[in-house]
Amino acid sequence: GFLLLARLGVIGGNTPLIGPFVSAVSPNSQARVLIIGAPSPELLNVLNANKDLVGNPIIRAAEAFSRDPSNQLAQYDIVILDQSGQLSKEIPRQLGDGLQDWVKTGGKFIIVKDSGIQRPGALDVLGWKANFGDIVPVNCDIILDGQPTCKRPLAVIGVIWRQDFRHPIMQGIERVPAQAEAGFLALETFDVGVTGNEIAYIESAQSGKNFPAIVEHAQLGGGKVIYFNYNPGITPGILENTIKYLK
Repeated sequence: GFLLLARLGVIGGNTPLIGPFVSAVSPNSQARVLIIGAPSPELLNVLNANKDLVGNPIIRAAEAFSRDPSNQLAQYDIVILDQSGQLSKEIPRQLGDGLQDWVKTGGKFIIVKDSGIQRPGALDVLGWKANFGDIVPVNCDIILDGQPTCKRPLAVIGVIWRQDFRHPIMQGIERVPAQAEAGFLALETFDVGVTGNEIAYIESAQSGKNFPAIVEHAQLGGGKVIYFNYNPGITPGILENTIKYLK
């Protein structure tokens, strides 16, 4: 069609081309970020230091999404569920359903540690699958003594190592701390099972045991879920890479 119009003289040599290959969104625009829960001070510090990427994130409680969450979530590019600063790890069923639909249609979702593993008034709900279906790339296993792994925080002294060498989240980052002379990280983590792509792992300096650190599940509709099995605010470079990757 373009060639025909050019031969007829409708389109000249200096006519600008406008079509589907022209992006409507600048890659340098700020992502609209929603934080659900009570995030760690370290995570907020990283976001505040990167306002060119995220602007001014909105923080809301999970209970605020018990009615019509879909319309609320549609306003944001990235949602972070971080209940690290609160005892309750509950989310309403409506929010879990809304996040599933939002992610499956292209939403970008970050989950931190044991956030979102329970539901108000539902003693039979524990773990991510009941609240989020199959979008979360880890699961809460029941271990030998009958205790679920997502309810047993572990204090680990160790190092975070890159697992997926091609993933943009770990670009330029082989290990944390970057230099062995810096010692080890003090982490709270969980012995969860991996069902997605493991991007990085934690190696305990005490026992040599490994735990997942960052795991991803990419949806066919373009949505992505990133699970952090530690406080991502203590690794600013990784968190910044994550925001840029999702953005």
